[in-house]
Amino acid sequence: MTGYLRTIKTTAVQAIEQSYQARYPAPDADGGTSVQPHVSIEYPVDEVNYPAIWVDYEGAELRTVGIAYTQMDDQGNAYARWRFAGHVTFTIVALTSNERDLIYDQLIAMTAFAAQSDFPSTFRQVAENAPLVAAVWSFDTVEDRSSAAAPGTPWGTTEVIYERGFAIQVIGEFVTDPYTQALVNLSEIQVVASMEGFPDSTVIAIPTGQISDQS
Repeated sequence: MTGYLRTIKTTAVQAIEQSYQARYPAPDADGGTSVQPHVSIEYPVDEVNYPAIWVDYEGAELRTVGIAYTQMDDQGNAYARWRFAGHVTFTIVALTSNERDLIYDQLIAMTAFAAQSDFPSTFRQVAENAPLVAAVWSFDTVEDRSSAAAPGTPWGTTEVIYERGFAIQVIGEFVTDPYTQALVNLSEIQVVASMEGFPDSTVIAIPTGQISDQS
């Protein structure tokens, strides 16, 4: 089963990876401006995965859309539409402070700075066009997270690990199948018309039939 939390995080990972491929296609072995970190939803514990970007999500709200709201298909099957809000966090982890700061600047440039352009950035195109979760990122505000430097690595050496992070607010929606609890692919949902006699309701077509909003 694909859950919304994992989908948000893995989508962010894909957006970062594709952004690096677009902007820095050739890694610089000498530590230049094209350092390409390992990107994952798991904290890096192996030396080979350093430097790294650890992607996580801090949820603030999860609720159904509307009050006593349901969506029914023409066979009487119910579907639920959910709305969420929270922050996607990016933690840069490296073995030198210079490398950490370099990746931090790269990541800010690929997310917040690039989003100010009239042309959608690679990160924005990937992050806001996920098939299972419709999300809008608030690129106008970047919230800093704490930085740290402490000796000791997960592989047992006394090297110093340097961390610095930031967070970007995300809001969005997704639809779930109550029988399988799986997310419904948003590309399969289409608003087609309002029901006769109920001007405020809509009919949403999916492969198994039609869903009508009822509240």
